[in-house]
Parts: sequence; structure tokens; C-alpha cells
Amino acid sequence: MRAIWRILLSFFSMLLAVAIFSGILAPISAWPIIFNFTMVFALPVWLINLPFLFLLRNLDPHHKWMVPALGALIGPACLMLWCGILVFRGYGWLALWNGDPEAFGLLPMLIFASLIGLGANAFYMLVLWSFKRYFDSGDPGAPHGDERGANS
Repeated sequence: MRAIWRILLSFFSMLLAVAIFSGILAPISAWPIIFNFTMVFALPVWLINLPFLFLLRNLDPHHKWMVPALGALIGPACLMLWCGILVFRGYGWLALWNGDPEAFGLLPMLIFASLIGLGANAFYMLVLWSFKRYFDSGDPGAPHGDERGANS
């Protein structure tokens, strides 16, 4: 699969994960607000995650779990880095941990970031795996690998 298709697949996987997360978290009337808020944080993390998806593209079947695990870890890591920058700029750690009284604290936000990253990378891997199986399972009588190159 070409690089542009992998990028688009990754982007649409992230959109799907954020849309499902927003639909579960918010009622229908507040869905666009939650979706926009989540995209503000998910889009930069997706840009950070993208090079790792290209580095881990040729994993053997026993290590395919690493891509969703990376998604589950990169979101909370970026959120903690952002919180660390806020603390170094003078924001109180306790205020960050407790969060806004009308919103969640930091721990649920870390869990949410982990779920969105896990979902996005899992959707990416599932679609990539199904495309690979679809294109690899061509005509059983067709030449494979070296035979195709030798005949042309």
C-alpha cells in the first residue's frame, strides 16, 4: 500500500475513533462540541503517531500488537508532556490533577486519550490487515513472487 493511502487510512481511523468516543461520551445534542474538543487534542497526537506507523509497517504476525499498544501509550504520554510544560510555566499541579469542577480530572483524561489512541491504531491495523489479506489472496493459479518477475 502506498504511503498516501496509509496516511489517509490512519487519518480516517483517527476520525472514526474520535467519532465513536464522542458518541459514547456525549448525547446527540452535544456531540459536535465533544468531537471538536477531542479533535483539538487528537490531531497533534496523530501527527506525532504517524512516523511510528511507518516505522512499524513491516512487523511479523507475532508483533502486530505493538501498533495498537503504541496508540494506547502515545496519547497519555503527549498529555503528560503538555501538563509538565504547564507546570513548568507556573500552573499548579494540583489544579491540573483535579481539573475543572464541571469537567473531568487528569486521570480520566489520560484514560480517554489511551482509549482513543488504542481505537485509532486498532482500526488502522484491522483495515490494513484486511487489505493485505484481500490483495494477497488473488487468483490461486496466478504466479507468485519470483515466478511473476521471471516471466516478464
